[in-house]
Amino acid sequence: MTIVFEGRLTLDAMATHQPHSFMVPAGVRTLKARFTHEPKHPGVGDIPHQLSISVYGPNGARGTRHNNADQSPIISQDWASPGYLPGPIEAGDWTVEIDVHRVLAPGSVAYRIDVEWSDEAPCSEAEPAIAAVKGNRRRGPGWYQGDLHGHTLHSDGGLSVADYLELALERGHDFVALTDHNTVSGLAELAARAGERITILGGEELTTFHGHALVLGTREWSEWRVKDGSTMSGLADKITADEKLFVIAHPKAEGHPFCTGCRWAYADVFPGPVRHVEIWNGPWHTNDLRNELAVRLFYRWLNAGYRMRATTGTDTHRRRPATDRLAVLMVRAQDNTEAEILQAIRSGHCYVTSGPRMEVSAVSESGETCSMGDLMAAGAATLACSVSRVTNGGGAFRLRLIHNALEVESWPVAGSAKVEVAFTTKDGDWFVFELRDAAGELHALTNPVFIGTEPQTWR
Repeated sequence: MTIVFEGRLTLDAMATHQPHSFMVPAGVRTLKARFTHEPKHPGVGDIPHQLSISVYGPNGARGTRHNNADQSPIISQDWASPGYLPGPIEAGDWTVEIDVHRVLAPGSVAYRIDVEWSDEAPCSEAEPAIAAVKGNRRRGPGWYQGDLHGHTLHSDGGLSVADYLELALERGHDFVALTDHNTVSGLAELAARAGERITILGGEELTTFHGHALVLGTREWSEWRVKDGSTMSGLADKITADEKLFVIAHPKAEGHPFCTGCRWAYADVFPGPVRHVEIWNGPWHTNDLRNELAVRLFYRWLNAGYRMRATTGTDTHRRRPATDRLAVLMVRAQDNTEAEILQAIRSGHCYVTSGPRMEVSAVSESGETCSMGDLMAAGAATLACSVSRVTNGGGAFRLRLIHNALEVESWPVAGSAKVEVAFTTKDGDWFVFELRDAAGELHALTNPVFIGTEPQTWR
C-alpha cells in the first residue's frame, strides 16, 4: 500500500510542524517514507533549506534524523534507519511530520512524501553481534572527566556509534553522553558497545526552532515541540521532575540562518526553572565570542539570584583538528555511575577545564567547610583554590577570583599554585575562580560557592 502527500512550503511555514496522518492496518511489518523536495537551495547563497522528517505511531514517537541528507526512513519490528526506533508497526493512526527548521527567501519549496507499508521484513543485511570493548572503568569516590554533548550519524554527525565511543576512549573520558538531535535511537548500541569500560549517560538534544537543550539521564524520547499551547518552561519542569537533567546548550551560538534555532531565545526559560547552562561549547576560538558571551550570561543569571551551574560539551559531530582547544567537565562524584555523575552535576560539584586541574574550598568562621556548588552561611570566610597542570605555552596565566561577576583579585600561575583569601560575605554573594591566559582566553572555570541561608527553588 502506498499513500502520496504533496504540498508547498513558503516562508510562512518557517518554524512549524507540518503533519501528514494516515491509518495503518493490522499485520504490517515494515513502514517506509520517502521524502523529496525541490529546490534544495533558495537559488542564492550557499545555505540550503533545512527540513527534517519525524515519525509518530499510535504509541508515540518513532524518531527523526535531524539535518541529515537522508530523510527517507524505514521502520520495522527488528530494524530501523538511523535516527528511528525499531518495534512493532501498530495498527492505527500514524503521522509523518515535516519539521520546518529553515525555508529561505526567495521562492518556496515543493515537497512529496511517499508512504509505503507491507507485510514483509525490510531487505537489509544482518548486522553482526555487538561486542563490548574490554576493560573496567574506575569506580568509587573521586574526580571523573567526561563529555555531555555529542552526535552520531543517527542525526547530523559524521561518526558511527562505534567511532563515537572510540573517540571518547581516546580522549580519556570516564563518562560520555550521546545527545543526538530529537532522537535516542543510538543509545542502545552505545551502551552495548561500552560494556563496563566507560559510563554512558543517556541523552537527547532538544533541537527546537528557538533554542537547543540537553536532556541527560534519559533513554526515552522527550517531547521537544513547543506547540499547541505548551511552553518550554513546561517541558523543562516535566523533564526535571522526572529526575533528568535539563541543560541550556550553547545559548549564545550564532542563530538564523547559519545555525537555525541554535541561539537560546525562550523568554520563559531565561533561565526560568532551569539551573544548568553550557558555557563552553565546542572549541574555544579567539575570534568566536559565543562561549565568552555564554560565560557572561551565566554571571548575569547568578547576579540575578539564580543558583546556576555551568557545564561544557564538545558538541562532537566528527573528529576535530588537534589544534582545537576543547573542554571537559571534571565531576567529583561518589561513584562513576550514571546516577552519581548526574547527581554531582546537579549539585554543581564540577568544573569546566581544557586541561588544568582545580580544587576549591571555603571555610566559614564557624568552621563550616564547603566547595564549588555548595551553599555557605554569610559572614567571615576564607576561600582557597589550588590549580595544577598549567602549561604556559609561551604565555602567562592568571588565576582570577570573581565575586558577583567582578574580578577582585588575581595571581600569576606557572605550573601550579595555591591561593587563599579572606572575605566577609553577605546573603546572595557568589564566588568562582577563572584561569585565563595572557590573551584573556578561558582555560578553566569553577562552579560557584554560594552564600545564603536557605536552599532556593527558583532563585
